[in-house]
Amino acid sequence: MYCPECDKLIDTNEKQCPHCNALLLPDKPVSDKVDFVKVFESSDLGLTAIIKSILINADIEYLVRGEHMQSILGGQFSFAFGANIGKVEFFVHKDDNEIASELLTELNN
Repeated sequence: MYCPECDKLIDTNEKQCPHCNALLLPDKPVSDKVDFVKVFESSDLGLTAIIKSILINADIEYLVRGEHMQSILGGQFSFAFGANIGKVEFFVHKDDNEIASELLTELNN
């Protein structure tokens, strides 16, 4: 069940959210347009697991682009390919952008 107030999927058969008492929906509604923004980019494969862990612990949904390409190439080879090959990019929903950016600020240095 999905609580539209808490914006969480809840494992229950109840009709009301146990946290806020809102009426639960069978599934999360699919929006017509979901806006994601890039919050981090790196060619350091070791940071990928750390970033995922930070976002998961903050309960922030994310998308990753380029993760598998980096492991195939073993690093960034911008001299032979496009500059984005070998880079891993992390995207979060625009509503989570501020929090995610703050959490990942120290990794950008």
